[in-house]
Amino acid sequence: MTAAPAPVHTTSPPPEAPQRRKPDYGLDAPGMQKAFLYGGLAGVVIGRMGYDYGVMQTVSWALAAGSIAMTAGASFFVVGCISYLGSKFGKLLLRDRMLNSIAWRGDEQVLDVGCGHGLLLIGAAKRLKQGRAVGVDIWSQRDQSENSAEATKQNACIEGVAERIDIQDADARRLPFPDNSFDVILSSFAIHNISGSAERETAIREMARVLKPGGQLAVADIRHTRAYEKVLNSMGWEQTQRSAPNFLFVTPTRVLHALKPNGNG
Repeated sequence: MTAAPAPVHTTSPPPEAPQRRKPDYGLDAPGMQKAFLYGGLAGVVIGRMGYDYGVMQTVSWALAAGSIAMTAGASFFVVGCISYLGSKFGKLLLRDRMLNSIAWRGDEQVLDVGCGHGLLLIGAAKRLKQGRAVGVDIWSQRDQSENSAEATKQNACIEGVAERIDIQDADARRLPFPDNSFDVILSSFAIHNISGSAERETAIREMARVLKPGGQLAVADIRHTRAYEKVLNSMGWEQTQRSAPNFLFVTPTRVLHALKPNGNG
């Protein structure tokens, strides 16, 4: 029995959808960012209250505890601010750097694994003249705020590339495409969200499977890029390289670049 194909979303926004003037590429790890920002503020406020109590009552432990709480709270708040700025602005710079590393012809078939709001997907579509870009995602709300195919479609319309992209519901570990389907495969901040090293390896092998021989792969992530590289090396991929760390979200971000061998690798 043949499995039903994954749902494909058209890129025309629903008539009732309000039109935005600028694309919104979402807030990454919104729960973590809120915890750092609000937790940091709370730490500063509570710490200051404890410090003031220690000054007024001449209580040494309250002075010490208040100072520690204020310092910790301020540190948490700064981390939250850096993460927010990275999520809103820094990742745009990382996108451009990733896309500029690809040797584009303009007729490529491109896949963005874990496309989210379409940051890489739409950026790649802008580089195409005759090719097409496909984005897949499971639309996790925990990993990106207001994550949905509708949000991605609206961004594509705003950016003027709706006719050059397709969006599908699909898991990175079970990509619904034949072998050797794409010239370029991209992914950013997605694979590390898969639990378990074996499952992440499955995702990397799936991406390798659907990439054409001689195709280009670029994966940005905050963890596990060395493990991804080892998986590709074990498959006979020799042209792999990890970038220097980028502290976009405080946690070091690296980009893995790889070229699929012109064989059976």
